[in-house]
Amino acid sequence: MIFKLRSYSIIRKLSLTAIILVGIIHNGHASETTDQLLPDDSTFNFEYLGAFRFPIKVFGSSRMSYPNGSFTLSPNGKTIFVAGHDHYQSIAEFLIPELRLTKNPSELLIAANVQPFHPFLRNTKRLENPQKLDRISGMEVIEGELFVNALEFYDAPADNTHTTFIVRDAYNLASAKVDGFFTLKGRAHSAGWMSKLPKKWQEIFSATYLNGYAPNHAINSRLSMGPSAFVSNLDIFAGVDEPRGLIPTTKLMDFSVKHPIHKDVYNKSGNNKVWTEISEAFYGFILPNNDFYFVIGNSGGHESKIGYKATQTNGNKCGGPCAFDPKDYYNFYWIFDVNDFVAVKNGKKKSYELLPINYGKLQLPFAPSNKTRNIVGADFNENSETLYIMLKDVDHTQSQFERAPVMLAYKIKL
Repeated sequence: MIFKLRSYSIIRKLSLTAIILVGIIHNGHASETTDQLLPDDSTFNFEYLGAFRFPIKVFGSSRMSYPNGSFTLSPNGKTIFVAGHDHYQSIAEFLIPELRLTKNPSELLIAANVQPFHPFLRNTKRLENPQKLDRISGMEVIEGELFVNALEFYDAPADNTHTTFIVRDAYNLASAKVDGFFTLKGRAHSAGWMSKLPKKWQEIFSATYLNGYAPNHAINSRLSMGPSAFVSNLDIFAGVDEPRGLIPTTKLMDFSVKHPIHKDVYNKSGNNKVWTEISEAFYGFILPNNDFYFVIGNSGGHESKIGYKATQTNGNKCGGPCAFDPKDYYNFYWIFDVNDFVAVKNGKKKSYELLPINYGKLQLPFAPSNKTRNIVGADFNENSETLYIMLKDVDHTQSQFERAPVMLAYKIKL
């Protein structure tokens, strides 16, 4: 699978970019391929390389069924650190096997366990957790250390300040020193994914990493009401004797209940095609040699609208917000112009005034067209320029009771 994005000279209209894509359905177009050619001919391609799967069996304190979804690649791209079953929030390391191009999950190779799952949030002997954080929300290996973001699933008073802990030796999860909790200045608004900034943007923003998150959990008032973007110098906290402290961040894109990315979050008008109350984002990164911030996740309710504790068309009564049509859910992407981040940095725009220049549904292998939101995580390895995407509940061949996730890999060709 290949999809191509063409970037153009910036003309402030709704259509700033055009997408030529195979397998991605762009919002607002009837066909699966569009080409709105403009003078600028810079391009990049995402080429599908294949996939692998995970074993269902227990390793240490967890297993890979019902995955949390947070993961990160080791810098050499050979292994992956992943949070396991959502109930346990433990972390393990797996060896990435050979990728295979097949539509049959049973033909995919299975990742071998390198380090079994170890708990951190529930192990007070290794990590004090007075604010009772219980959900891992992002991971990144920096200079051999594992940086982990976390939050409380239901922080009703929205008063949690802790966000981050550091396993000082990523390759010794069992007994490495663990420091934390640290506090990202952006708090829960920034306590999700971590991605390394390309060199150009490191110089512009005087930072090395991008932090972001979205309203993927309860209590909107403590989260960004749309995908966020903060920058920081996370790497200065690697290799130092600091047990806790403040991690400074600079806000470039951020939303709130008062200033959401789209005001009609329940899509009562039927015109919200961008972001709804049930949208989620799991990872964002700036594409190398480009000016695009690429965010991946899932969305819904753009076609049938959304209700709170609504009765869906199949008779199901929802426990919270949901699309009226149970099939009105899909994997989704959003693309933002990083030059808008510069405008925010220079005080010319507000962080909540930014809108995506492109967005739409993703049609991925192992995901039925327009009926699935099974992305639960992603990570970009800047050394190999490969994007990995985790899909939940795909492989049911290992057990009749549980389904294992599958990992897709895409190579960026510039």
